[in-house]
Amino acid sequence: MVLALGVFAVAFTIAMLSIPSGDGAAETSPQPPPQAVSTGNDEDPDPEQPAAQSHDTEPLPQANAQPAEQPSQAASTDQAQPPQPQQTVQQSEPVAPAETEQPDPLTGFIVPIGGACITEFEGHLPGAPRTYRNNGIHEGLDFYEWASCTAINHDTRILAAKDGTIIRADLDYIDVTPEDWARFEAANFEGEAILDELRGRQVWIEHAGGIVTRYAHLNRIAAGIGVGVHVSRGQLIGHPGESGQQESYAAPGTDIHLHFEIRVGDTWLGEGLTPLEARDRYLQAFGLLGD
Repeated sequence: MVLALGVFAVAFTIAMLSIPSGDGAAETSPQPPPQAVSTGNDEDPDPEQPAAQSHDTEPLPQANAQPAEQPSQAASTDQAQPPQPQQTVQQSEPVAPAETEQPDPLTGFIVPIGGACITEFEGHLPGAPRTYRNNGIHEGLDFYEWASCTAINHDTRILAAKDGTIIRADLDYIDVTPEDWARFEAANFEGEAILDELRGRQVWIEHAGGIVTRYAHLNRIAAGIGVGVHVSRGQLIGHPGESGQQESYAAPGTDIHLHFEIRVGDTWLGEGLTPLEARDRYLQAFGLLGD
């Protein structure tokens, strides 16, 4: 009997030891592995484990969340373009093109001797009387050294007063003789032919608008100047002399000057004006007339 009670006690003790307690189950039950916290230095995070969210960043969007509406291209620019006003096209009558104003052909000239002034001595101006020519009239400007503010001699340069084409150049001119002068006097210096002989060696230049400039009493004509040659304003065309004058044989070197004319058709610039009024017309042609 005692033996049976001892066996029962041992069996009961073993049975009680085999039943797990509540505290023991909590201590021995397997725990899920802790989630890794990203430090920002991991190169190969576990693809099966989502990265831990940092407290400094926005939360990741949910998988089924709708994407945010994208801004339009116009709104992405620094400054939105203002709306353009609608333009109304009005029909109008065609307008004829304005006529191009043509320059005055009696302007744009230069003084044919560089540095020369326009004398106020009336005997050298257009309109001055020439009594020895059967009460004739001087038809141009004279440039003498004593009245023109510059040296004028056989070497002085005579310049084309404006662009144009040579229409006369007396390259084969023959000086007048005492016999020629006697013939002039016998005819009382009348007639255009005699007046032309009195102008001596000449060059004529035709300009735009039918204007012609004449250069008279030349000592010689510059090389390359001939009929049909185009010359530019300021180009050398010759040198002053006294050809056509009695002094050319009676007192050489005492009457050197340039006789210069601006011709307008069959008339000469300043015709019908007083000498000083004609002087103003030349000053205007040379661009020297003050306002």
